[in-house]
Amino acid sequence: MAHAVDSEYDVNRTDSVPESARVRHFDELDDSVQDYLVHVTEGKSPQDPNNLSGLSEGDVVVFTDYYHIQ
Repeated sequence: MAHAVDSEYDVNRTDSVPESARVRHFDELDDSVQDYLVHVTEGKSPQDPNNLSGLSEGDVVVFTDYYHIQ
């Protein structure tokens, strides 16, 4: 599990996608969301974890692996 400091989201690597999840592809996301995910998956704190337009709890992002946003 990865969690950014001062962020409302946990980002968890997953092997399955819940039926109810909205699947987002990394390249579809805004630059700020991409930066957030890169930093969190590397265990770093993003510079602005509150500017995550287009990312919602329950989403699954396809990146280097599948990441479930909680």
